[in-house]
Amino acid sequence: MQAVGPAQPSSLRGLIPGAILLLVGTLVGLTTIAIGPLAIVPIFGVLFFALVVARPEYGIALFLSTFLMTYPAALQGSGFLTINNALGGIFLILLTYKLYREEDWWFIYSPELQLLVFIMVIFYLSGRLNGPDVTKLSLLGLQEHGAEGLRTFITRTTFVVFFINYIRTPGHVRMIYLLALAFMVVSALTGIQGVLRGGGLYGYRATTQAGVIASAFNPNRLAMFSILAIAGLWYLMQTLRIPGLSVLVTPIIGVLALCVFMTASRSGLMGLGVCAAAIVWDEGIDLRKVLSFGMAGVLLMTLLIQFVPEKSWERITNLPFTGESSELGSSSVERRQYTWEIAIDLFRENPVLGVGIGNWELARFLRDPTHSTGAPHSSYLLALVEGGVFCLAGFLALLWRTWRNLRIAEYYATDPESPLADLAWVVKAAKVSLLVLVFFSLFADLWQLVILFWLVGLSIVMRRLVEESAAGAVVY
Repeated sequence: MQAVGPAQPSSLRGLIPGAILLLVGTLVGLTTIAIGPLAIVPIFGVLFFALVVARPEYGIALFLSTFLMTYPAALQGSGFLTINNALGGIFLILLTYKLYREEDWWFIYSPELQLLVFIMVIFYLSGRLNGPDVTKLSLLGLQEHGAEGLRTFITRTTFVVFFINYIRTPGHVRMIYLLALAFMVVSALTGIQGVLRGGGLYGYRATTQAGVIASAFNPNRLAMFSILAIAGLWYLMQTLRIPGLSVLVTPIIGVLALCVFMTASRSGLMGLGVCAAAIVWDEGIDLRKVLSFGMAGVLLMTLLIQFVPEKSWERITNLPFTGESSELGSSSVERRQYTWEIAIDLFRENPVLGVGIGNWELARFLRDPTHSTGAPHSSYLLALVEGGVFCLAGFLALLWRTWRNLRIAEYYATDPESPLADLAWVVKAAKVSLLVLVFFSLFADLWQLVILFWLVGLSIVMRRLVEESAAGAVVY
């Protein structure tokens, strides 16, 4: 009898979670029937708050997803009541409590974060001192210009602060990298789907549906996302010795490469070459890699012949300085050269501070005889025009610091005896991704995109993990 007595409370305790779940489900069902679907909003709001407080790394993953995908209108919120603002408020409370409890302000001394703040200050000063004339704004029917770009940069920088404070273990790093990798693969699949259904840009160029993936809405960005996903999947396949994994991953890599061709992006084609060259330089060549490359190449050629539209072939193979030209490609090159000339002229007028973040379109409209507002298609030129030489110097220093952090992390993670050995594939993939981003930045406006801030955050976290491991701290 005594043996039976203690077992009853234990079995009852085991039923408590199920009973709570049943009670919550019943409450949600009854309130939905009685009041309507909006009744579940506060319930999910409470669960959402509890999840972020209990597991902040999942909150960071959700934060990242808001930059990479488009949520349904019912979940986006409106005004100041948005998912990002709600997450920012929760993390601000959590970080305040964390600093009060631990009294560790280490992130303030991070050179990367200091560079982001420096760039932010330069952008603010350039907008205040060299921003567009208010009278001209009123004539064009505009009241506020450039503030949205600065808010976006501040939001991304704040995300980095939360990221490096709550992504703290190798498991967190793998989770956040795999999440971004999944979004990139989905973006490529939706882009291919759009072309196959005849809904691509101009009827043939792949572009992600804006209602699905927010960050890859144009062909060049979609091509870059596909290439970053190729790098991640390649190193994942090479690191995890799981039987049959290469058979699963190789076709996905082939489809991602197909997406690059379907974007008809010449910078995408060259970026794919940069990615392949970086992997070969980094990994070398052996029989296993030759077979993997061969399988992917055969699959890719089969897909290219079968699916890539003729217009895409014509445009993507019309590379500058090759001596060949076509109507589809040459006009684009000419427009880009003309835009670069306008950008250089604008930089010469304000070389120190620039015209202010987000003011490129208005500055070009007022300067260009054609009154065009097209983007400069170069992150380096855009930084020079909107922020001046100090802004560009800040970005270049940030990229260098990120590269240095990844190289140091790679040195330690590639040691099989290192506690960070499981992160070797992430470090290598992030390093190649940074190289691809640096290259793509020559031909696209990418430094406001979350990918840069994501890579900066990853590099800081992995560098700190290396320092803790070297100091004898337990890394788990």
